[in-house]
Amino acid sequence: MTVPAVERVAPAVEMVGITKRFGSVVACDGVSLSVRPGEIHGLLGRNGAGKTTLMRILLGLVAPDAGTIRVGGREVEVRDPRTAAELGIAMVHQHFSLVPALRVWENVVLGAPGRLGRDAARRRIRELGERYGLAVDPDARVETLTTGERQRVEIVKCLWRDPSLLVLDEPTSVLTLAESRELFSVLRRVAGDEGRAVILISHRLDEIRHATDRVTVMRDGAV
Repeated sequence: MTVPAVERVAPAVEMVGITKRFGSVVACDGVSLSVRPGEIHGLLGRNGAGKTTLMRILLGLVAPDAGTIRVGGREVEVRDPRTAAELGIAMVHQHFSLVPALRVWENVVLGAPGRLGRDAARRRIRELGERYGLAVDPDARVETLTTGERQRVEIVKCLWRDPSLLVLDEPTSVLTLAESRELFSVLRRVAGDEGRAVILISHRLDEIRHATDRVTVMRDGAV
């Protein structure tokens, strides 16, 4: 029997048996999740289902009590966010992490490895904007931007690091319907055109059905 190509490719990321307790509360109870390159994978569940905790473990922000993480088929230990970034994992958090008083280009390069001059950074931001439909003025101060524009900056900041996996936590909670549709178009280019994996966290069934290829549903810390 011929095995379909999508099944022969190692998952972009695989989490197996992830467990995390906070005192008597079991936030993740033996959770397993596999995301393929080139797909938008929905992570669905009510608030408190364990979705964000699972992703914080993947990002190295929380240490699991048990379980295994594999990236590209290789078992890894994600000790901290820097390790996650080196493994090609990036996340746009529900609450933006931008510095309002700084300009867009300053926020994008903040914390990035290496050194890059202002002109090169501004040019790169414009290139990313044109490539993904995420146009934003690199010289604008973040405090002057709309909520939708700030999210564009967050996504550009992630794509700047050329991740193989992009995680978005409740990205449409602060967006208009038009901005949400624009975001989904961007994600489709990131996944479908470039083969990156995307995890879209949400508790909205309608947008998950519209925007994703496969879905993992969590409830009370379990799949």
